[in-house]
Amino acid sequence: MENSRESIRTIVQELMNEVIEQGFHELVNRPQESNQLNQIIHSASEALGEQLQRIDNHNYKPGSDELMSYWQSISRDAQRESLQLLSEIQRIRHQYNPRLKRM
Repeated sequence: MENSRESIRTIVQELMNEVIEQGFHELVNRPQESNQLNQIIHSASEALGEQLQRIDNHNYKPGSDELMSYWQSISRDAQRESLQLLSEIQRIRHQYNPRLKRM
């Protein structure tokens, strides 16, 4: 993975936008779950803003190993958070389609 500022921004945006997109898709299909899905969408939007702000707000020297490590930690945090939110969406899907449940 390239550790440039722009590549980290792109990764974070893609991860959180995937959550937001799937959340809206489920919202259209399951309006009865609007409270939970709106909360998930809101959480993803908040996380996106926080992560993007973290990318630009640091005191590391450009090109330093510390900066690269910092950006990698942001990427890992975004991955973890997006997976958590996507699992919440998946849980909602499973409530309405028992065939999706694991055996």
